[in-house]
Amino acid sequence: MRRPSPRPPIRSAAAVLALLGACGGDAAPASDTAAPGEAGVLEFPASAIQRYETSEAIAEVQDLEVLDDGRVWVLNSIAPFFVAFDASGRVRAEYGARGGGPEDFRMPAGFVAGGLDGQAWALDLQRHALIRIDGPESAWVERRIAAHPPGTLQGGMGLLHNTVRTAEWNGSIVVPHSTGTLQAGPMALVEAILKAELSLMTPDGSQATPVVDLGATLDDPFAEFEATEGGLPLWKRLWAVCGDHLRVYDRVRQQLRGFDVDGAEVAPLDLPDRRLRSVSTEVFVQAIFPLVQAETTGGVTGRVSAEDSARMAAQAARQITSSGERLAAYLPDWVDLRCAPSGTVWARPFGRESGGVDGGRDWVRIAPDGGRTEVRLPPGFEAFRFTDARIWGVARDALDVPTVAWIALEGS
Repeated sequence: MRRPSPRPPIRSAAAVLALLGACGGDAAPASDTAAPGEAGVLEFPASAIQRYETSEAIAEVQDLEVLDDGRVWVLNSIAPFFVAFDASGRVRAEYGARGGGPEDFRMPAGFVAGGLDGQAWALDLQRHALIRIDGPESAWVERRIAAHPPGTLQGGMGLLHNTVRTAEWNGSIVVPHSTGTLQAGPMALVEAILKAELSLMTPDGSQATPVVDLGATLDDPFAEFEATEGGLPLWKRLWAVCGDHLRVYDRVRQQLRGFDVDGAEVAPLDLPDRRLRSVSTEVFVQAIFPLVQAETTGGVTGRVSAEDSARMAAQAARQITSSGERLAAYLPDWVDLRCAPSGTVWARPFGRESGGVDGGRDWVRIAPDGGRTEVRLPPGFEAFRFTDARIWGVARDALDVPTVAWIALEGS
């Protein structure tokens, strides 16, 4: 039996819809202009998916970490928050209670990508600490984050996600740091989060050194953005450790800017053109549907019937009178960025036909020399981690039950 997830911490979808209804302008065209593609697509069939054992404890996977010894850890949307699998794919542990006790989790926000000293660690936002995740038999190990004040490690992956990206790099931990608050208004908070400073924090959490100030370094995407009636852009703060470099997404230039461990800039990688110049009302409603569902039902992970989905979508569409160009300005062109240890980049474009702001089946693989390959993953497979040999993620079966899975890359 799938258990319901708790209500997510969202800003109201009504603010987005109110904005779009107030913008005016012509109705969006019925069809979209297809994004230009490059010759050939590497498409993986469903038979390429290799599945691990199923755990009935898993509701929705929010993050996934793969350790060097083959163990895989999953961050679950509900308690038990952590599920571990051994290298053979068997469930090894299920633990992690929610609560205010000394060894309870309050708001787990994602793994430290790459781990620390061969172990899995997770960030808990409310505890403002890194916690070692080794299973119920291990002693609780918690490292308080003294380098940054509580509340300054903020999401960046969307209004419906608590996830905070962190990653190991050269023995330190890359963390995003911003000081925006709701006191200045929702728009100012979103801008502050997207313009965070990326710093290198010592593993004990005591000190941090700035590496890249996104607000000062990247071209400003808000300079030509027009917001009225409290509407919020649904852009995402995308960055990843890519081998020897830190790569960050520049929305204006449509590039992946690169920096070394001292903060010096290296040559950028150009992204293929996936700019959303215009989208239809139907595509926009599909993109913000998790917001609409959360506003209506109080959650985004619970399943709703086809009839209820159609009713909610139609109600949202009736409130939108904005042009396709205005609608596109609120959506992210790219929705995810991951890297393999060798420095190969995996970038996920906005999902026009499915997935919306969470992306569809398509990814773009970019080699360190800039060479690009279009990749299409099998239906029902959600990628979380990339190595040079495998794509790691979660696959859903015919009954919509998720399980850890992987896909072998050619030549691995």
